[in-house]
Amino acid sequence: MMEQQNVAEATSLEHLLAKERSVLHHIWNRFAGQSFDDDKLRSLRVQRLSGVEVQLAFLSLRQQRWVQAVKQGWGERLYFIPFDKLQILQEAFGNLETDSVPAAAVKLQQEGRSGIAVDMFNVLVYMAKNQVAITAKGVLHKKFIQKLGSIVGLTRSDVEGLTLQYDHADVYPPHVAIVLDLLFSFELVALEQRELRLNMTAFRHWLALSREAMDRLVLLHMMERYVPGSAEYQHFTWQICHSSRIGGMWYYAQHMLAKGEEPLNWDPLRGRELSAGDAASWLRLLTGCGYIDLGMDHDGQFLFRWRMDPCSLLSGSSKDDTGSSGLFIQPDFDILIPPDVPYMVKFTAALCTERISDDVMTVYRLTRDSVAQAATAGMGPEAITAFFTEHAAAGIPENVYTALRQWGKEIERAGRNESSLWYSVAAPEDETEIGASDEGDNRSALPRYPGCPSSGLIRSARSELVLEWDDSLPDKASIVPDLNRIPIMWTRDWRSYHGSTAKQMMEQALELSAKLEIAVDGSRMEFIPYQLERQPWKISGALYDLDSDSEMTGTVVQLGEGEWKEMRLVIP
Repeated sequence: MMEQQNVAEATSLEHLLAKERSVLHHIWNRFAGQSFDDDKLRSLRVQRLSGVEVQLAFLSLRQQRWVQAVKQGWGERLYFIPFDKLQILQEAFGNLETDSVPAAAVKLQQEGRSGIAVDMFNVLVYMAKNQVAITAKGVLHKKFIQKLGSIVGLTRSDVEGLTLQYDHADVYPPHVAIVLDLLFSFELVALEQRELRLNMTAFRHWLALSREAMDRLVLLHMMERYVPGSAEYQHFTWQICHSSRIGGMWYYAQHMLAKGEEPLNWDPLRGRELSAGDAASWLRLLTGCGYIDLGMDHDGQFLFRWRMDPCSLLSGSSKDDTGSSGLFIQPDFDILIPPDVPYMVKFTAALCTERISDDVMTVYRLTRDSVAQAATAGMGPEAITAFFTEHAAAGIPENVYTALRQWGKEIERAGRNESSLWYSVAAPEDETEIGASDEGDNRSALPRYPGCPSSGLIRSARSELVLEWDDSLPDKASIVPDLNRIPIMWTRDWRSYHGSTAKQMMEQALELSAKLEIAVDGSRMEFIPYQLERQPWKISGALYDLDSDSEMTGTVVQLGEGEWKEMRLVIP
């Protein structure tokens, strides 16, 4: 579905008019997905386009939803390219060097950890087995925070350098805050009666996903919410996962947004170069979340390699196969779970075992205590035996089977009665029903899922997303200058004018954000004025060869009185 959407968006991008595409390219290049206001929009200088032409193209981009808007409290608008368009634009406009580096030239600095999806899963298993109490201040008790910190593979050092903003930062370490933020954002947990409990509706849908689908949703969530409020940084994060990257190959981290498309040196909005520390912070997060490995060359330059194929990860082009193989029970009571075992099965196995390790193969262990704990939750030895009989690829070893029967008798003598499970991990019958209840559209009853997180613990760097959406559009007539205010010959006739009239036309073009055609040294040129000086009178702007179709031939000039001859005011 996501791949089909990307193809459709790319097709719609190809259908944009040349002026619209040029303006969109410039907005993306300057702002990425960050917000900008009307003043910044008016200050944009797009090759060969006057301010009026930029405004008209911008209006069309808003109509086609390539740019969206929110309204601030005092009525002014903020604009931004929607997050779901950024990958399309990176692929279309990004200028990226993709040469890989031989592995022999790279020193491995940090191998990717077990993965953020695994961390989330293990925390959810812990919450299913244990009551997680909330204090009167609305935060987890200290012992639970420490426990969660020991459960997840993500560490504090993996998150250092990112300026994450969230409440109770003095209570939650940043790596724990990230995991909690993800659980809240995807509505996998909820606060109920001063406890943190699983939201089983969302949880069942989550377990029905493949590992790749989980990783995709989490990565997109982090890119939208955790990236600092900088266009250069946002470009950098998309460059890392460009479709040209190949899993397992080493690449140099790009520390700077390529500005090769900006031929004129008068752009006042150029971004700053990202430091190696800026780049390293994001790379360490991706490494801690299991997406990449981090390396360094002999000159100390950072490199990275994807542990998976980033193109299929983000496009969703590979089939979301949640697996079908069985698990393996060893005579020493270890349970080996291959990576393609469905998460539904893995979760049930985790409920009645102790976790030993998470690697390519997950290892659990059956113990007397783990079976007793499962019985307390409602899954007794008979249910455990039936479960493993169904899902063990090679059956249950005789000594394990005997131990389960013996533990069952001990539990029975101890007076622990099996009760029905308070949860159900059965897969949803129809995933298309997510987000609606039997009573109609009840958005609070079920999560907006998948791929549409709700509010989490960590505040998004994009503060405009909490503002009111504004779909209203200005009338095109309000953008185009009123020709009734302009002598008709100024726009109709190509001719010479008296010096004072010529200057007046120049000043009128500047006021209207229009362009002119002027004759300079016998050549007919396009001139877009930018700034006026009066003592002595001079006007600066961009000059283009009228006979050239190239957008890259403009030069910045300053014209004094009498330095051009014939002229005409150009109104779109």
